[in-house]
Amino acid sequence: MAFGYSSGELAPGSGNQYAVVIFLPDHLDRAIAPIRERYDPDYSVIASHISLVFPCQTRKPFDEIATTIRKTIAGLPAFTVELESIGDFYPGFPLIYWEVRRNAAIDELYKTLYAQLDLALPIKNFIPHVTLAKEISDHRVVLVKEKIVPYLFEESFQAETIDLIAPIASKQWVSVRTFTLAGT
Repeated sequence: MAFGYSSGELAPGSGNQYAVVIFLPDHLDRAIAPIRERYDPDYSVIASHISLVFPCQTRKPFDEIATTIRKTIAGLPAFTVELESIGDFYPGFPLIYWEVRRNAAIDELYKTLYAQLDLALPIKNFIPHVTLAKEISDHRVVLVKEKIVPYLFEESFQAETIDLIAPIASKQWVSVRTFTLAGT
């Protein structure tokens, strides 16, 4: 289940690397930045986000991927994302996250994007979340959760866009195309 945004070198001819995400609004990104800076090694690689399509490699050209995403979300209205409590994937994977309340729009986007992009679903039980900490030793998961939980709060925001992201030469993942949802 380790889907990181660390950008290793791709083998020649292996294709392009992409992901599809919902970025958190700036005020929420700033609110959890101190937590992520301390506990998430990908803090300097990518802004706070919810993954809809995890990093993957494809030989499909960028324009084809962008067109597929645009057609997939055509007519999809903006929707509310509710952030709740803290969660983790322990013991399977030492990752601590800000939980996203189950949302039919996110679940459907996840399944539909994978199907339309002709990608195999990587996770049977998709749990939308915002990563706060990872690569923590197993014995520290509870301790780190106890340090993080006072800084979390229930929050919601309107998801008005989704972004196709890719790594650039500096190894940072950046938006290469933003798609606006209907009604925004």
